[in-house]
Amino acid sequence: MKIKTILLAGIALLFVSCARYNVIPENIARYDKGVEILESGHPDSKVQIEISQNTLGGLKNPPLVIYIGAQILQGPDIILDTHNLSATQNGSKLMILTYREILNSNYDFTSILQDFGIPTPGVSSNTNIMAPIFYFGRGGFLVYNMFLNPFIIDNIQSQQTFQEQREARKIMATNYLRKSTLSVVGKAKGGFIVISPKGIKPGTIKLEVLITKQPHIFNIDIRKR
Repeated sequence: MKIKTILLAGIALLFVSCARYNVIPENIARYDKGVEILESGHPDSKVQIEISQNTLGGLKNPPLVIYIGAQILQGPDIILDTHNLSATQNGSKLMILTYREILNSNYDFTSILQDFGIPTPGVSSNTNIMAPIFYFGRGGFLVYNMFLNPFIIDNIQSQQTFQEQREARKIMATNYLRKSTLSVVGKAKGGFIVISPKGIKPGTIKLEVLITKQPHIFNIDIRKR
């Protein structure tokens, strides 16, 4: 009887771990090559977030990756990093990973980065690859010089999967949201954030970006498939 109970518990745990969810952002402002873009504006600041994922869960159970760009329109300079953010769902706080946690993780960001239009070349001992590759947001929100942003693709087919995943983590870390000064005279700044899949279930994720006194709020619905 005890063995049967353990077996049933294991099957139930496997079923839960394999559950898949649809990611449905609310109030999408526009699309750009499949990337969903949400915007929020206040008199003193504006924020843009970008989401490329349509699903979560499954055996790989990837985290939720969001690109955030922010700009202040008036007032003093402000420091922007992950401390300005909070993510909750059904009243529970979700974990936003740190830069160091990204580097030390085993997450595979390859397909997510590619959905953002960022190639993830593997590493070959006899191939020179220009790195890191930078992401600057979409729609001209973060203005940059295209000539300073070369996307170089390595066509060698013999690269190993784990090398590509390691490079994808480096690219994600390079473009991760870290301390940046927002200034009225400066351009918008931003970076990726990663929300741990632990605790994500059907319901609405509420992402708050607090730059000044009034937060920018974005809602992302998570629905069971």
